[in-house]
Amino acid sequence: MTTILLTTVCRPLGGAGEGDSVAAELFHAQVTRAQGIFSLRQVIRCWGLDYIAHNLQAPCTVLHYPSERELLRELKSRTYHYVGINFVVPTFHKLRRVSELVRRHSPETRIILGGYGTVLPDELLLPHGDFICREEGIAFMRRLLGEQSDGPLRHPYCPIPAPSVYSYPLRSRVAHVTGGLGCPNGCDFCSTSHFFKRTYIPFVKTGRELYGLLLENERQAQDRGEELSGFIVIDEDFFLQELRAREFLDFVRSGGRSFPLMGFGSVKGLSRFSADEIAEMGFETIWIAFESEEAGYEKLQGKGLDELYASLRSRGISVLASMIIGFPFQDRDQVEKEFARLMTLAPAMCQFLIYFAFPGTPLHRKVVAEDGFLPEYAENPDYRRWDGFALHLKHPAFTAAELETLQKDLFRRDYETLGPSLVRLFRVWFEGYRNLKDSANPVLRRRAERMGAYLEGSFHGLYPAVLFGPNRDRRREAAELLREIARTFGGFSLKRKVLCAATVLLACWARIADRLPFLGQPTLLREEHRMRPADRPAEARRSQAVPSELHDPS
Repeated sequence: MTTILLTTVCRPLGGAGEGDSVAAELFHAQVTRAQGIFSLRQVIRCWGLDYIAHNLQAPCTVLHYPSERELLRELKSRTYHYVGINFVVPTFHKLRRVSELVRRHSPETRIILGGYGTVLPDELLLPHGDFICREEGIAFMRRLLGEQSDGPLRHPYCPIPAPSVYSYPLRSRVAHVTGGLGCPNGCDFCSTSHFFKRTYIPFVKTGRELYGLLLENERQAQDRGEELSGFIVIDEDFFLQELRAREFLDFVRSGGRSFPLMGFGSVKGLSRFSADEIAEMGFETIWIAFESEEAGYEKLQGKGLDELYASLRSRGISVLASMIIGFPFQDRDQVEKEFARLMTLAPAMCQFLIYFAFPGTPLHRKVVAEDGFLPEYAENPDYRRWDGFALHLKHPAFTAAELETLQKDLFRRDYETLGPSLVRLFRVWFEGYRNLKDSANPVLRRRAERMGAYLEGSFHGLYPAVLFGPNRDRRREAAELLREIARTFGGFSLKRKVLCAATVLLACWARIADRLPFLGQPTLLREEHRMRPADRPAEARRSQAVPSELHDPS
C-alpha cells in the first residue's frame, strides 16, 4: 500500500545564517521580539500537513520540526513511496537539504514540494522535487494518489501548547480550526492572497459547522485528558464571510456559551459587526493590518480606527496590529507619523514588517518589470532574507540599512512606549471584565467571568514588569495595574505574595534561557495516520514524541 511521509524542514530554526523571522515561534520571532524576558513564546505547528494527512486514505506519517537525525531514522523505519516537504521562501535552503537527505537515503521515494515556498520558479524547485503543489494541498494529494479529489473534508484535532510566559510552559493547549484559505482583498504584496488567485476556499461553510467543530475539538481534548484553553481560527479575514459569522453568532447565543478565539480580521470586515457581537462570538485576540491610508487598500475602509480599537478593547478583545513600512511614498517623517498614530491606538501587540515583493504577487511582477530590485536581490538572491525583515527594493528615501535599522527601532520603541505586551493583555482583560461583569447579556457576562478567572489566577505574572519593565513610567503603570487587580480580587494573600516572588525567579531564568538559543528550538512532534497493524482499529492516532534521549541537542 502506498505510504506517505509529510514533514516540515528540519530544525534548528533561526540563529546564525538564518533570516530574522525564520523560527517556529511566530510571536517571539515577529511580534514580541524586542521584549526580552516578557516575550511570548509559542511553537506553531504546520497545521496544513495535519489536514492533508487526516484527509487521505493512504497510510501517512507527519513530522513537525524533526532534526536531521530524526528524519533519517524515520526514512529508514519503513518504505515511504512519497515524501511531502512543507517550506516557505526563507527556508528554501533547508528544503534543499531535506531533499538531499531523502534522495541519498531513500532514493526510490518521490518528493512532493508544498507550502508558500512553491511560489519560487520551477528552475529553482525541480532539482529538489518530483512534484510541486501550488494549490490547496488536500485536493492535490488526493488526485496524485488516485483518491476521490472532491471527497468530504474532515478537520483534525491538532493542538499546540498555549504561549509560555517567562519561559514557563503552561499546561493548557490551543487548537487550530481552519475556516478557509485565501483572501479576496488581494493586497499587492500579499502572498497568501495571490497564492490562491484572490479566491476564497471555504473549509467551514456554515456557522453551524464551525460551532460543531469547536465542540468536537473540546470533546477530543477531554478524551485525551488535555486542558484546552482556546482556539486559533485560521482564516485570512474571518469577518468578511458575514453570513457564516452571523450564523455562528446565532449558535453561540442559542448554545449559551462562547469559546475563546484568536482570529484575523480587516477594518472592512470588522466594521460589519458591533464590538458586542465580536465579543459574543468569543474572540479574545484579533490580528489586524495597520497600513498607511495612502496605500489605498480597500480592506482599510470602515469604522474609524479610534472607535474600532477602543470598542474592541472595552470588550476584552486585544488587538495585534501589523504595520507595514517602506512603501515608496513613505519617508522617515511619514513612518514616524504613522507609528505615533499606532501608539495612540494602544494595541496589545505590534508587528512591523518591511514592504517587499514576494514572488507570485502583483508587486513582484511590477518590480521585475521596472528593474526595481536592489542589485543583491536582482540575481541569485539570498532567500533566507525573504521574510519581511529586509528591504529588497530600490527606495527613494531609504537605504536597506536605514530601513532595517528603523524597523528594529520601532519594535524597541513600541515596547518602551506601551510596555510589555503581557501587561497590555492584562489591561485589556481587566477592562473587559469591568465593563461586562454586570451585563444583561448572559454570553457577555460569562465572558467577563472567564476573564475574571484569567486575572485572578495569574495577575501575579505582572510583578516582574514592576521590577524589570523597560523604563520608570512603564514600571509604575504595571505596579498600578497590579494593585488595582489585586484589590478587585481580594488583595495580596500570603500565597499570592509567594507567587509574585516565584515569577521573579522565572523572569531571571527567562533572561538566561534567552541567551541559550537551543532552548528555544521546537522538539519533534510525530503523528501517525492509518499506520497501525491490521488487527487494530484503522484510525488516526497520535504518536508520542521520540524519547528525549534520542533527540539531537538542536
